[in-house]
Amino acid sequence: MIETKNYNCYEYYVKATEQFGEYKQAQHMDLIITRSEFIRDVEALAAYFKTELGLKKGDVYTIFLPSDIESLVGFYALNKLGVIVNFVHPLLPAEKLKEYLVQFKSKGVMILDLLSVKHIKMINEVGVPALVCHNSDYAAPLKRVATSAGENFLLTLYPKFKNSDSYSKIMKRYRGKKVEGLSENGTDIACYLNGGGTTGKSKTIMLTSKAINELVYKMGYIDKVEIPGEEAEIIVLPFFHCFGLCVAGHMVMCNAARIIPLMQFDAKLVVKLYKKNNVVGIGGIPNMFKKLYRAKGFDGPHLGNTRMMFVGGDDLSPSFLNDFNNMLDRNGTSARLRQGYGLTEVCSACCTNTNWVNKDGSIGKPLEGMNIQIWDDNCKEVPTGEVGEICISGSTVMAGYWNEEGIEKLGLYIDENGTEWVRSGDLGYKDEEGFLFFAGRKKRLIIISGYNVYPVDIENLMDTIPFIKESCAVKGTSPEGKPLVRLYVSLKQAGNEEEYKAQIIKACEENLDKFSVPRDIVFLKDLPHTPLEKVDFMALEKMQ
Repeated sequence: MIETKNYNCYEYYVKATEQFGEYKQAQHMDLIITRSEFIRDVEALAAYFKTELGLKKGDVYTIFLPSDIESLVGFYALNKLGVIVNFVHPLLPAEKLKEYLVQFKSKGVMILDLLSVKHIKMINEVGVPALVCHNSDYAAPLKRVATSAGENFLLTLYPKFKNSDSYSKIMKRYRGKKVEGLSENGTDIACYLNGGGTTGKSKTIMLTSKAINELVYKMGYIDKVEIPGEEAEIIVLPFFHCFGLCVAGHMVMCNAARIIPLMQFDAKLVVKLYKKNNVVGIGGIPNMFKKLYRAKGFDGPHLGNTRMMFVGGDDLSPSFLNDFNNMLDRNGTSARLRQGYGLTEVCSACCTNTNWVNKDGSIGKPLEGMNIQIWDDNCKEVPTGEVGEICISGSTVMAGYWNEEGIEKLGLYIDENGTEWVRSGDLGYKDEEGFLFFAGRKKRLIIISGYNVYPVDIENLMDTIPFIKESCAVKGTSPEGKPLVRLYVSLKQAGNEEEYKAQIIKACEENLDKFSVPRDIVFLKDLPHTPLEKVDFMALEKMQ
């Protein structure tokens, strides 16, 4: 991977891949586009943005799309012009999208046709131009005809945009055209990513091109594509999620692999793609890998091509990791599902296990050039082995949280040496070898009689019990007003709940301290999940 210098993200992608010449860059349905075709489309879209919308450095533009080729074309085209991309979850309600459009004074929005019907009226009221994308934009010729016909019929049933254009028509108008963009402006803000921040309150994180490229450079050593374009990586994470944009998207693009982005996670489709393509890598969150593990046909010889599998975004139990990695082993690959750790405020990953440096149960070691320390409440480093807050510094740190007042570096802790730190709000500890271990979210910590109870310890134990599908431990309150551990459980199949409770209590009493034994066990058909497939512990806390 080339050095980042001060390139913007689009510059970095072009320079990182030019040594490989022409290769298969992206795939949608049965259509494959080459690197030169991808760059052609980025240049065409940039020409449209600059010529017709007059976009310039510092403007904000919203991408309201699932993970698809158009999202990446849009990101790079806007990045070339110095426009800040505001990535927004495409399933958010109209009022939330309106809030973001107005708040950031967005100059327009890219939106998928079949998701647009609920937003047309609002977008017309706000008055921003809409760039409508279609599922057929990157479909093979025969499928494009059939898909387009269905899309056009459905669109006749929708209200009309007052100001819109279609992606396919723009490509016809601008393919072959170029406009001047910016260069070596890596310290400019590249995107806004809307996340929970470290306090649970919704925050918008500002990331520069330089920080994103630094992450790609640091991660690039983990896996190098041997045959550009012939080796594929499946993108199952959305681009409004930092791991999806920076690692699954931008890093894989810069690594010259062929990307196969999925608009939504579908375990059956992933299995099908594995069997039809030379898939060498995939990254996701724990629940995605649990669904893949259970999916019919995933366990097979096609896994032998795998070199890289990374899981992040939440903790994964040692029991499941062992089962999953045994599956990889029997299918002839030396790759393993490796845990890492990160957050949006540092462009996603900041430490990880690799195939050559790893320790079971850990979240790995810091990436090159990243400093990760464990602090107490007074911002002082704690001794080795002691639990404290995970705090990170390094070249991938965010520019700060967006705020109307324009306060610089908001959300960063700056120490006496002027070093910028992100306080993660997560708990962990280091061992003597420098491996980090995740101990749970700070806001999930349950304190009983002065003793710290870590829900992740309870949930990891539950993963070893055969009849449990999912679990989540939260803070509860007894009738007397005292804190207790309440455990929510979903089952793989129905059974005698009283017997199940007895087995759960027995397992906890034998393996955990007495304060971590659940005093209340609640069975649910399914546990609630966030849009990113994580168990929604906040929703469960509110159920009490």
